[in-house]
Amino acid sequence: MCWRFRPRERAPGGLPEDAVAYGHQYTEFALPTFSDPSFARFFLLPARPAVVMPLCVRTEARSLLLAPLDAFHEQVIAVPRGAAAAPAELRCGWHGDLDAVPAGFATELALWGGSGVRALLDAWGALLQQRAGARRRSRYADAAIGRLSYWTDNGAAYWYRTEPGRGVEGTLAAVADGLRAARIPAHAFELDSWFYPHEVTRAFDAPEIDVPPTGMLRWEPREDALPSGIAALRSRLGDPPLILHARHYSSRSLYFESEPAWRDGDRAHPRDPAFFDRLFAQAEAWGAVQVEQDWLIELFLGVRGLREEPGRARAWQASLDRAAAEHGLSLLWCMGTSADFCAATSLPRVAAIRTSGDYRYVLGNASLWCWFLYGNALARALGLLPFKDVFLSSREGSGRDGDPHAELEAALAALSAGPVGIGDRVGRSDRELILRTCRDDGVLVKPDVPLAPLERCFAGHAHIERVPLVGETWSDHPAGRWTYVLAMHASQSRETLDFEIPLRELGAASPEGVTFAYDWASGRGERISPAGALAFSLAPHAFSLRVLCPLVDGIALLGDPTKYACAGDRRIRRIRAAEGGVAFDVLGAPGEQVRVRGFAERPPRSASARTVEGGPATALALEPRPDGGFDMIVPVGMRGATAVHVARS
Repeated sequence: MCWRFRPRERAPGGLPEDAVAYGHQYTEFALPTFSDPSFARFFLLPARPAVVMPLCVRTEARSLLLAPLDAFHEQVIAVPRGAAAAPAELRCGWHGDLDAVPAGFATELALWGGSGVRALLDAWGALLQQRAGARRRSRYADAAIGRLSYWTDNGAAYWYRTEPGRGVEGTLAAVADGLRAARIPAHAFELDSWFYPHEVTRAFDAPEIDVPPTGMLRWEPREDALPSGIAALRSRLGDPPLILHARHYSSRSLYFESEPAWRDGDRAHPRDPAFFDRLFAQAEAWGAVQVEQDWLIELFLGVRGLREEPGRARAWQASLDRAAAEHGLSLLWCMGTSADFCAATSLPRVAAIRTSGDYRYVLGNASLWCWFLYGNALARALGLLPFKDVFLSSREGSGRDGDPHAELEAALAALSAGPVGIGDRVGRSDRELILRTCRDDGVLVKPDVPLAPLERCFAGHAHIERVPLVGETWSDHPAGRWTYVLAMHASQSRETLDFEIPLRELGAASPEGVTFAYDWASGRGERISPAGALAFSLAPHAFSLRVLCPLVDGIALLGDPTKYACAGDRRIRRIRAAEGGVAFDVLGAPGEQVRVRGFAERPPRSASARTVEGGPATALALEPRPDGGFDMIVPVGMRGATAVHVARS
C-alpha cells in the first residue's frame, strides 16, 4: 500500500528554480541529505534503504513537509536512488516487510505547509509530542546527562586500547586517578562494547580497529578484559555511576537457548519483554545510571521478525523504557533512524539521542559538525536532548593524544543541552577547556534548548557548498532571552568565509529590543538594534561564538565569561531588574570563586552579595575593563548559591 508522488520539476506551476529537497535518510543517526527538486540526487548511503523521512521541499517563499504522525517503524517515504532511477517519484506507505496486518490497521501521514524547514519541523514535532503526552526529562535528570562524564567509545583514547602494561582495569583506574589529581570533575564512566563478548571477538591494542556489526553473545564482562568483573573495576574507579553500552544480539547467544527469540541469519532478537527487565536489574546492581542502547538500526533492520507485523518495534522499545523506569535507569538512543527519533517522543526514559556519526570516524570533524547540527534540528523539534559523542580535550597533539579542533568540539557539546563526554588519554586532559562546559563540581552549564541551525542552512549543505554553518540556542531569564549564536566554517572550501547574519534570521532566538552583542573569544562587544546584523570572517574550520545580552536597566549582564553558555541556569539564575539595577543568583560548587562579567554605558555604582545561608550583604569589588565592561568575583556560598545585586549609576 503506498501513495505515489511525481514532482513537476521546472514545469509551469511546478517547483521553482530555488527549490531544495531536504530530509533524513533511514540510516544510523538519521543522516541529513539534500537534493534538487527531482528528489533523485540525495546522497544516500548504499547499505541503507533509499528512504528519506521526514522530507521537506524548501523554497524562499514557502516550504512543504511530508512526515508520519504514527506507526513510525511501519511507514517509509521512498526516493529514487540516483538520477538513473527513472521515473523520479516519491512512494509513501508501508514498508515491504510487513507479512500481515491486523484488521483495522491504519497509519497517518501528513503534508504541512509553512515558511521554512525549521518552522515545519517544530510544528510537526510539537504535534507528535502532544499526541504522545510527552513530558521530557530534565536536562539534569541524572549524572549521565547532567554532569561531565568520561567515555571509552569509538573515538575515545581507550576504545579497545590500553596503556602498555596496565591492562583494561589498570588503564581506566589510571584515568580516574589522573582526572582527580587534575581536579577534572568527571562523574559517570561509560563502558563501551569492549566490555562484553561478541560473536567475533575484537582484540585490544590491535594495529587497526574496525567496527564489524557482530552481535552480542551475552551482556557480561569479558574474562580477558575484566577478569575481576565490573564491581571490582567500579571500585578502582572510585565507585562512579556507570553508563553501559548495549547492542544487537547474535543468533549464537546462549540467551536464546532458553529465551524465545526471532532469528534471522547471524542475528536474533528476544520476544519476551521480561528479558530486558532481567538485564536492567543486572545493570542497576552494577551501579549503572544509564544504558546506551546502540546499533538501533541493526536491531530493526537486522531481524526481520521485528518488521513482519506492525507494532513489534514499538513494543520492543516500550519494554526497554519500562525496564529502565523499573530500575532507575535512563536510556541513550544511539545509531537510531528517524523512526527511532519519532518513537522516542513517547518514551520518557530516553534521556538523550546521538545526532551524528562517531567522533572523527571515517568523516572529518567538519562533516560531522554539519551532521550534528542538522540532526539537532530534528531532535529539538521532537523534544529530545542530542549527544554529540565523545571528544578529546587536548588542543595539542593528534590521534589518541589530542585534537586541534577540541575548542569547537567542546563548544558544540556544551551548547547541545545534552550530555558532555570526554575521552582523553591519561595526562592529556585540558582542564581549562573542559571547565568551559561545566562547574567545578562537574554540573554542566547548558542552554535551555539544543543548538540548531538557522533556516538559511537548509538552502544548501554547509559542508558541500561554500556557505557557513550557523546555529542558535538560548537561556531564558525573567529579564529576557540570552541568545548564543555559533558560526562555523565547516565547508570543504579552503577560502575564508565573510558573511553577516541579520538578527531577524535568528527566529525564536531573535532579540526583541536593543541588545549587547558579545564576542566570546575576543571579550569585546557592542550595542546592536534588532534591525542590525552580526558580521563574521572565518578561516576554514574556524568558529565564532556571539552572546546577545538584553539590557536590564542600562546594564548588559553577560554572566560567566569562562563558560560557553555564559548565562546558563546552572551558573547564573534568574537575571532580573531589581531596585535600580540588576539582580541574579550565582550557582556553583560550595566555595567556588566565580567571575561574572557585565557591560554598562556608565560604571555601576556598587555590587553586593548575600549567600543563601543568610547574614549581611557584603560588597563586591567591581573591576573595570578597558572596553567599558566590568568584572566581579563572586564567592559561592556553602549551600551552592549566592544572591548578587548590581546598582546602576
